[in-house]
Amino acid sequence: MDQETIIRVNKTAEKFWLVVIIACTIATSWFLIRDGWEERKQLVVLPLIAASWYAFRRYFRKKMERK
Repeated sequence: MDQETIIRVNKTAEKFWLVVIIACTIATSWFLIRDGWEERKQLVVLPLIAASWYAFRRYFRKKMERK
């Protein structure tokens, strides 16, 4: 693959992870409101995992663009 294609794929992956972050945050908020903190506190980890993947993809893309 050429450089432009790789950058486009990485930007698409970034957008995907942003959508996942939003979906996880909404779902987690809904479950926390519905079931309470004690029942669903473990779900708070999901948006954090998605955010870390987004940060990784963004870092990778920025690093590829510098080269």
